[in-house]
Amino acid sequence: MGKVVTMPNNSSRHLILGTRALHSENYASAVAHLEKAFKEAPDFEVAKLLVAAENGLKQPQEAVAYLSEYMEDFLASEKGTTTIYDTLLALPDYRFAWAVLHHVTPSQKAAIQARIEAAEAEDLAAHATEIDDLAKQLRHLGGFSAHEQESMLQSLGRLPKAQLIASAAANLVDPDVHPAVRISLLDALTAVGDDREVQVLGYQTQGAVIPNELPGVLSDPTLLAVLNQVQLQVGLNDPELMKATVETLRFELGYLYPFIDQAIDDPKHFAASYLHQQADTVTPAERALFNWLQQQTGKLMDMA
Repeated sequence: MGKVVTMPNNSSRHLILGTRALHSENYASAVAHLEKAFKEAPDFEVAKLLVAAENGLKQPQEAVAYLSEYMEDFLASEKGTTTIYDTLLALPDYRFAWAVLHHVTPSQKAAIQARIEAAEAEDLAAHATEIDDLAKQLRHLGGFSAHEQESMLQSLGRLPKAQLIASAAANLVDPDVHPAVRISLLDALTAVGDDREVQVLGYQTQGAVIPNELPGVLSDPTLLAVLNQVQLQVGLNDPELMKATVETLRFELGYLYPFIDQAIDDPKHFAASYLHQQADTVTPAERALFNWLQQQTGKLMDMA
């Protein structure tokens, strides 16, 4: 009997074939094999090859998911950081490009910033009318339906930084723009490093903030304190309930940013009231806030 040769598993076989195809610049074949390899064994090394293959096919939008999942790994090397910006500037998505710049190593930051600015300038020179038309539409989101507002928000990253900043400002105080959309716009201004004061309409308040000095909605300390209290009060006896409650509340509390600390002065009491909304300990102010949050979520149904 001849020697038994062990066949490589499918993941290894597709990885080998995909890598060969990538080196041969046969990008379509590379993507086909590497997608199968990644499905069998998802890790950064395969994702890195997939991004290169998708970029080779001029499909940067397909590469973004892998960049997002392994962002820290890509940022850990100069080559990986270059790959990130090859992808983002090919889209282009300037909002994402400026946001990632906060995490680029200091030694690369100046060069990457110059690269973003050069890409924006070249884009403006080649597509001035298209960019201007989009900026004008995004400047008045309150004139569109809720569904259209959400849809148009997906185009925000197409605008170079200066145009993005100019388009977002008026929407932040427009009551016809849904709070979730307003907060997404404010978060975008934080991402691109806007250091100018803007007015923001919030729950029962309006005030001035500097976007570049804000923590970002997902890092707001009051929001995180409330979510922590919910987890503590639900406990580990019902992990599914805790997870569902935290995810729902995380989204709803976003409507209150960046003035959430004014609406919620006691995270522990608020969490208890949210979990037991029929209790006698729920204050009139909390009941009014719960009703408002529910109304905003109801309006979001129009965005589906």
